[in-house]
Amino acid sequence: MVISIAVAMGLIISPESLIVLGNGVGGGGVYFILAISIASICYVPNIITQSIAAGAGGETKFLKATIKPLLAGTSLIASRVGFTLCALPVVMSTAGFVFNETFLYWFPNFLFAHLLLITLALIIVINRRIAEVLQVVFITLAISGLLVLSIIGFVRPPEVLIVLSPGGFPSSVSVMFTAIFLFVGFDLMYLSGRKAPEEATAAITAVMFAVIIFTLWALTSFFHVPLEKLSSTTVPYSRVARAVLGEPGRLVMGVVMISGAAAMANALLMGVGRMMTEMASEGMLPGGFLIGRKRDAAPVVFLAGMGVAFMLLGFAGGERLLMYMRAALLLWVLHYALLHTSVVIALRENRKGSILALSAFGLVFFTISFILLVIMHEDRGELVRSIFYLVTGGFAVSVVNILIGRNRKY
Repeated sequence: MVISIAVAMGLIISPESLIVLGNGVGGGGVYFILAISIASICYVPNIITQSIAAGAGGETKFLKATIKPLLAGTSLIASRVGFTLCALPVVMSTAGFVFNETFLYWFPNFLFAHLLLITLALIIVINRRIAEVLQVVFITLAISGLLVLSIIGFVRPPEVLIVLSPGGFPSSVSVMFTAIFLFVGFDLMYLSGRKAPEEATAAITAVMFAVIIFTLWALTSFFHVPLEKLSSTTVPYSRVARAVLGEPGRLVMGVVMISGAAAMANALLMGVGRMMTEMASEGMLPGGFLIGRKRDAAPVVFLAGMGVAFMLLGFAGGERLLMYMRAALLLWVLHYALLHTSVVIALRENRKGSILALSAFGLVFFTISFILLVIMHEDRGELVRSIFYLVTGGFAVSVVNILIGRNRKY
């Protein structure tokens, strides 16, 4: 169960989540903490639907049976695969810069990023059990660092008195809705192939544990850094760590960032890699992704290889890739709504009113959240174009593989 929780928290406790959290506190003040709690409750239906899909032979088969291969393949590729391809070079570059600036100035940052990603991929392919144990280590280090800084932040008053004010209800509703992003990726636990009976318990534990950590860190941020600085920076976690503990705080946060980045990459490679293997076995991806299927070798090498290629081409820090990353993350949110649709279709003839009601709620909530977050984005036009390109790409790949995969038997 510990490994399941660690995989579920791989994307939750990551540098990207800490950016969303810091900017959210800066824009919403104490109200954002309330938004975190509400968002976590809204993920309960997702956990239930994921458990239903797991019991039906896995999400890929469940979606294929309920909403058909074309729509299922398009959504899975545009959201999870798209996000992984964009996120790996971004988060690995973050880890490289942090390592270079915090620990070893003479070590090339991009070399560290490449070596870390390649090493994680090789470990997964060679011995998945080691990768799972490392996931626990990464998450433990990241959580421990955040807890240490949070506790010290509560005990030690800020050096400069900050005028605390919630500032009224946030003028931008989108700031509050970004709390939804904090729990995206809990389903990597299901995708990674851990089919233990305590799946739902592990997922709920991961989400609730994340709520506690996020709340503590949000309060620490609120008390030690002016809100306008939190909302305007791309590294809110660094500002908070320095405000709480000075130079030692910067070192602790360096460990948190590198561990969180490694946990995120490891969880994505294990979860999305296993999902791609299942998609290939169902004729929704090329048969080549079945090479080394017991270890998900082909998908893991493909994802890691693309991440390395993007970094070599200099895309890792580009605004365009970050926009595609946000677009794919939004499509992942929309994918939750699609999964709820599948549950409604599967159970429409059964008298399971409570599950249907939860799925209907999840369908409406995550669809509305997706629409609002797109509409209220500061660069809505570019975001919509990125979403369109991702969906079009996922659709094209799905059509081609459905056409050429009709006669494949695995």
